[in-house]
Amino acid sequence: MPTPPTPESRSPQEEWYATNLPLRQQVIADVGANEGRLSAFFWREGGGSSQVVSIEPLAENIALLGARIPAEAAGLWRVEPCAVSNRAGEVKLHAGVTPKSGWNSVVHPHGARTARAETLATLVPDVTVVKLDIEGHEHEVLEEALPRLPRVSAWAIELHQRPDRSLQGVLGLLMAHGYRVFAATQDPQRPGAWRSHEIPATLDWSQVPPSGMRPHGQPIRTLHVLALRHPPTR
Repeated sequence: MPTPPTPESRSPQEEWYATNLPLRQQVIADVGANEGRLSAFFWREGGGSSQVVSIEPLAENIALLGARIPAEAAGLWRVEPCAVSNRAGEVKLHAGVTPKSGWNSVVHPHGARTARAETLATLVPDVTVVKLDIEGHEHEVLEEALPRLPRVSAWAIELHQRPDRSLQGVLGLLMAHGYRVFAATQDPQRPGAWRSHEIPATLDWSQVPPSGMRPHGQPIRTLHVLALRHPPTR
């Protein structure tokens, strides 16, 4: 049985998840698993009681994920080598390496790579907790998956600003399906730690501070959110 990480060994994001997400006796989908750091965290936090499904389209990351599972002796952890989208078939990907996170991919119609795509409900029909970090394609996935996955009690999503999708639209969609939505903010009492702030459906991207600038001068805005059927503890 895996030993859950201690609070001191968790990253701020992991501590936020451990505090606010149900992670024991769950079916957890890590969509956009990358090289598997958060998948391993979910497996350990579950203490062997949860199923973990890592969904990742890039061969470079799939190899790393495949090596993690036997190292953790994780019998209830599997890898789905594909992308998640709003329909089955194929998607084009832009792929590249960043110093902080290794290989990353973005669904883009002019991407140089092709990957198999499936819907989340097809891959993990009994999922109860979803982590979704797919660099902007989360809007299409949520629109397709929310009505088809009524058993999901919690979504942990990195939302990305896009010119063709409003923040109010995706927040309203989550709330219409029975979720309360909380954003990660910095905890003034604990430097570096994340805390939850419930956000209204009226929040606009212009109210979210940019995290950087694109080469053509457009701001980059992202928002880490939890969509929960029950309020977080902090």
